[in-house]
Amino acid sequence: MSQTADSLSRIREIQHAVGLVRAGSYDVAGICNLKCEGCLFFEGETFAQHSDDRSADQWNRLFASEAVRGINLAYMSGAEPSLVPDRIRMSQRHIPRGIVFTNGTHRIPDDIQYRIHISTWGIGKTTKALRVADVLRKALKNYSEDPRAVFVFTITALNMDDIVPMTRLARDHGVPLTFSYFSPTTLYNAKSASGATVTSEYFRMGNSDQTPVLTREDYAMAREKILEAMQLFPGTIEYSLAYDAWVTQDELYEINPETGVATNCGVLQTGQVHHSIDHSTDGKCCSPNIDCAGCRAYSMANTTFFARLRQMLRSEQGRRDWLEAREIWVRHFLPVGFMDVHAAGKSGVDLG
Repeated sequence: MSQTADSLSRIREIQHAVGLVRAGSYDVAGICNLKCEGCLFFEGETFAQHSDDRSADQWNRLFASEAVRGINLAYMSGAEPSLVPDRIRMSQRHIPRGIVFTNGTHRIPDDIQYRIHISTWGIGKTTKALRVADVLRKALKNYSEDPRAVFVFTITALNMDDIVPMTRLARDHGVPLTFSYFSPTTLYNAKSASGATVTSEYFRMGNSDQTPVLTREDYAMAREKILEAMQLFPGTIEYSLAYDAWVTQDELYEINPETGVATNCGVLQTGQVHHSIDHSTDGKCCSPNIDCAGCRAYSMANTTFFARLRQMLRSEQGRRDWLEAREIWVRHFLPVGFMDVHAAGKSGVDLG
C-alpha cells in the first residue's frame, strides 16, 4: 500500500472512530489557589461581570441540557476546577467524555474519568515567579503514573531553559508531556502597550523586561529545546513538531479589524459555545478574554489546525502532519485507550 493510501486510510479510521465532535466549554470554578501571570480567567475584562452563584441543581440542569443539545465533549476550566469536583461529576453524568484543565495541586478523585491536563510553567524559581507558588512537585506527586493525566508545559519567554529538566521529571513520574504557548488576554496586551503599572495580581511582569510574552526568536529557541528534550528522553514528549511549525507562524488567524475576533478560528467554525461561571454564553469563544491575534493556546489552536483538514489533504506531507497531530489529540483528549477500544469493537472482540 502506498504512503498516500495508508495515510488516507488512517485518517478515515480516526475520523470514523471519533465521529462528530460537538464540544462545550464551561467555567466551573470562580476561585483559584494560584496567581498565574496573565491568567485567562482573572486577567480579563469579563470575569468580574459573572458571579459564581449557581446552585447544584442549576449546574446539573445545565449539563443535562447540553447533552440533549448534542454536546459530547466537555471542557472543564474556569479558575481552578479541581476545587469543585462535584460539578465535574455532574458533567460526567451527562457528558461521558471530557477534559479538566487544572494546576494539579488538588488531586481529582479517581471516580472522575475525564482526561486531566495539568498546566506547568517551569521549575523552581521560574514557576514561582510566574505563578506565585512552586507547585510542580505536588502536581507530579498527585498524578504520577495516572493514566488520565497529561502535563502541559506553557512556554513563555522566561521558562525555556526548564523544558529539558521538566521532560526528565515527566519521564521519572510516568506522565506524558506536551506544550502550549503563552497567549495574552486582550486586557493584558492593552496594559502592556500603555506601560501600566501593576494593577493586578495577575499582571506583574507585563510592562517589564521580564515579560513572558514570546517573540519570533523565542519560538525558534523553544523548538530547539523541545527537540533536545525529545532526543534525551524519547517517548516522554507527545507533541507534533509539524503542528509546532504551524502554530508559531507569524499570522495564524485572519482578524476582523472591527471586532478583533479571528474569522477563521476553528473553535468558532465548529460552533463551540463557552459558558461563563454564571452560565451565560455571551463570550466570543472557549476563552473569551484571550487576544485572538496572539492566541496559540494548545486546545484552541489544535481545533483550528484540525479544521483545516481539507487544505492539508492536498499533499502527502499535509496528510501526515495532520494525522500525527490528530493521533496525539486522540490520546490526550479522549478517554484512556479510546482507539484500542474502538479497534477491539471493530474486530468483534467482546468488550463486556
